[in-house]
Amino acid sequence: MKNPSFTPTQTVNMFVRYKKEGNSVPLMVWDSLRNYPNWNQIELTGLLNASGYFPDILFEPGMEEKIQTLLQGFQKRTVEIPIR
Repeated sequence: MKNPSFTPTQTVNMFVRYKKEGNSVPLMVWDSLRNYPNWNQIELTGLLNASGYFPDILFEPGMEEKIQTLLQGFQKRTVEIPIR
């Protein structure tokens, strides 16, 4: 049976909920977290914000730096439009 896929927001919310309740995080949530390099800017920012309260959400060595690099990539693509 295929694991259900979760949106990045659902994944972070479920992680936080399980931790707050003192339960172990299910494997399907960890599997969803592994896809963080494919997340968008808002979702990555939410992941970093959640790590302030639950640092173990950053499960890979150097994950925070990888996320910062991904976020910088989004910043480089931002085009400023002057307002007249």
